[in-house]
Amino acid sequence: MNELHATTERFLEYLKKEKNFSDHSIKAYAIDLQQLSDFCTEKRIDLDVTAVMQKPVLRGFIMRLSADQKKSRSIARKIACLKSFAKYCVKQKILAVNTVKVLVAPKLDKPLPVFLTKNQAEHLQPKAENTLESTRNDTIIEFFYGCGIRVSELQGLNLNDINVRNLTIRVFGKGRKERIVPVTKDAISAMERYRSHCRNTGDINPALFVNGHGERISVRQISRIVNKRLSEVSQQKKRSPHVLRHSFATHLLDEGADIRAVKELLGHSSLSTTQIYTHISKEHISKVYKQAHPRAVRTDND
Repeated sequence: MNELHATTERFLEYLKKEKNFSDHSIKAYAIDLQQLSDFCTEKRIDLDVTAVMQKPVLRGFIMRLSADQKKSRSIARKIACLKSFAKYCVKQKILAVNTVKVLVAPKLDKPLPVFLTKNQAEHLQPKAENTLESTRNDTIIEFFYGCGIRVSELQGLNLNDINVRNLTIRVFGKGRKERIVPVTKDAISAMERYRSHCRNTGDINPALFVNGHGERISVRQISRIVNKRLSEVSQQKKRSPHVLRHSFATHLLDEGADIRAVKELLGHSSLSTTQIYTHISKEHISKVYKQAHPRAVRTDND
């Protein structure tokens, strides 16, 4: 194993154990650094960190990505990976200076999140079937739309994270950061119906949501459940758990919720991340104005 690969392995272990990065993020960083290694091998550059992390090499790598017509978002992520790797190498005294600071990530246009209308959300009614699977799926939908949590947060919920009396749940977000989130009475009622079925089957798993084998449900299975339920109320192509999270935030802001409170509920580290939902609300206000005001200028698309 050469020096670059050995340092990469230690870096990925550091991200996992000390920075609490998700498995998905670690896998993406591993791919990015392997692509850098492949580029250096092709250019016959020695695979030691000092040689690889030179400014001309890094610029050449980014130029190759652009020439291969990689998307701006993909290039920006790889630059973020290289910056984290360089900071780690400086910290470990493998590099004397952070050479990646010269790289500038491409400017990204943030796409507006996909969300349900309030009418569509109202039609996400519980199924009439009183089975373990059906009540579990109802509860998953209620928790997503009622709390705005991430799919990884929902998948990791345990029974002792639910405070029925206070109508709150404890979730662990990115970096295992803990926060307390309010939950609706409808979500608690759905959960109690679901757990009564679990008790009847003798389930003692600490996980809140389990699969047919009594094991913690997977993120993939949760996504399939949400996709199916959203297809019943919406024709839009994107039907992921994040659509319900976006709907939660958008509807709160439309009803006058304070953006700082929404930021805390979503577990965002920066207010700028939450502000994208205000753009949605502004678009909604503009659309209502154009449709309702007698002197508003309308276009063919309105």
